[in-house]
Amino acid sequence: MLARARTTIPALLCLVSVLGTAEAADYSCDGLVVAGESVICSGFEPNWAVRLTCTGSTMTSEFIDAFSGSGIQTTPGTVVFSSQDPWTFETSHPVKGTIAATPGGCTDEGDNVHDFTFTPTGAPGLSGPFFPFCCRVE
Repeated sequence: MLARARTTIPALLCLVSVLGTAEAADYSCDGLVVAGESVICSGFEPNWAVRLTCTGSTMTSEFIDAFSGSGIQTTPGTVVFSSQDPWTFETSHPVKGTIAATPGGCTDEGDNVHDFTFTPTGAPGLSGPFFPFCCRVE
């Protein structure tokens, strides 16, 4: 009986490990985030952000404007990706740019470390040059 338990327990642990890994790897929206999560890329000087949210298997976007002088305005929109890892996209606002996976490689103005870096190439109401900034997953 003890020998049987010794072979059954490792097999069960292996199965749990495999199932957990498969579930964790299900990045439903363009391979970037899992359903129910958002990636938020916040710029400063001027203050603005883009939020990409995965609902089911569809990604939506929001442009968050905190620089135009009318308080913080959030405008919903759509997003289209033209590549993955790095993720090149354009929103209907239009925000354009590329998000790259940079594990532990992006430090924001508050000295917080993040795993993604956004390099914008366009944003409504702003002209370049644009500088890279960090993204967080929520």
